[in-house]
Amino acid sequence: MNEINKLRARLVNVLPNVTEYRMSVSEAKGLLKEINELQKLKPPQAVLVESGPAIIDRVIIDGGEF
Repeated sequence: MNEINKLRARLVNVLPNVTEYRMSVSEAKGLLKEINELQKLKPPQAVLVESGPAIIDRVIIDGGEF
């Protein structure tokens, strides 16, 4: 993640009115290579298991006499 960290460090100093950032072709290729490697390492996705309808118990207290 060397290229990604370099880009983050450079973008910290960018002024709010800047709308364009230029990088060399070799920097862009290195950045894309790292991004592609990170996409291959996707974490396993969670599986949602349905266990049936949820039971909701509601107690109504009307503020009357107990």
